[in-house]
Amino acid sequence: MNCARVKAAVSGFEAEFGDKVRIHTISVDTPEGEAAVKKYNFQSHGLVLFDPQGQLIHKRRDHMAKADEVHQILVSQLRPQHRDGGT
Repeated sequence: MNCARVKAAVSGFEAEFGDKVRIHTISVDTPEGEAAVKKYNFQSHGLVLFDPQGQLIHKRRDHMAKADEVHQILVSQLRPQHRDGGT
């Protein structure tokens, strides 16, 4: 899946998951984008996911990002947890 399709797909996750998901895109040709490329060891761009506490839970660089993979991770992370730790 190319970058434009991934970006369009992940943008739709806010509508699908409501206020449980926030999407933030950064242009790689800005100082913030250049810093992110360096920080996450991307060649030119990529995708990162964080949990609610700000911990990195998923990273894919460049053209390796796949919207269906991200969707599965979000579903898994957002699944209600039972008190005993099960699902």
